[in-house]
Amino acid sequence: MSRLRFVFVVSYFTAILVFAAYLREANNRSFYQFMSLRAEQNRLKQELWQKQLQVESLINPAAISERLGEPLTPAE
Repeated sequence: MSRLRFVFVVSYFTAILVFAAYLREANNRSFYQFMSLRAEQNRLKQELWQKQLQVESLINPAAISERLGEPLTPAE
């Protein structure tokens, strides 16, 4: 009976170690995926800010006057 108990204990600890290794790998995979999505989000934010600056420069009256070659005069 003690031999059966020994086999059970060894099998139990082996299963726990295998499960711990699986959880660690899953955690690393999730962390990598999270960080790559975060980097992609930051890249998209920067791209959006650049587009917003381009639109604002197109809407800005001073920029329009520069493109038309007219000086900007105050409204009378």
